[in-house]
Amino acid sequence: MPAESADPHPTPSTTPSADALRLAVPARALGTRADFQAAVRDTLVHAAPAGVRELWWVANDWTPWPLDEPAVLDGLTAWARRPGAHLHWLSHDFEVLRRAMPRLVRWRQTFSHVIDCRQPDHLPTADMPILLVADRRLVIRVLDAERTRGWVSHDRVDIQRAHEQIDAISQRSSGAFAAVTLGL
Repeated sequence: MPAESADPHPTPSTTPSADALRLAVPARALGTRADFQAAVRDTLVHAAPAGVRELWWVANDWTPWPLDEPAVLDGLTAWARRPGAHLHWLSHDFEVLRRAMPRLVRWRQTFSHVIDCRQPDHLPTADMPILLVADRRLVIRVLDAERTRGWVSHDRVDIQRAHEQIDAISQRSSGAFAAVTLGL
């Protein structure tokens, strides 16, 4: 009888929790905006059950991201309540979120203690990658923003490259997107 780990099509009951994210969000090419949204949605909805501790979101245009959807926000809430949860968020412009995604902005206010929002200091807008990284287990990368084409990968090399990009941008960034804005 073959060992469970030799099963080419593992079932959730025979798969370690470390593979839960791989099962929920399989590696694949993203050819449309709907593909990208489904990958982001699946990652964020399954982040808590899969035991994801850290998320990195990197982009300038947040309109393709399904971040204001109730199911996504419920998944993020469950994730943010887990010990050690931390969201690293990089963007040149967070202000569009205040107008376009009010539920996300309220969520951000509630969970500001697990979120670090940063704005690149000297990176041209055109050089900002589009990434979602979950721990060192998954990367969603968009290469063609106009057509929202890219891929989902669990490959260590792809994930390492994404982390290197994020580190380079983060080192030359400053705090942004305050949880609460005070008016005079």
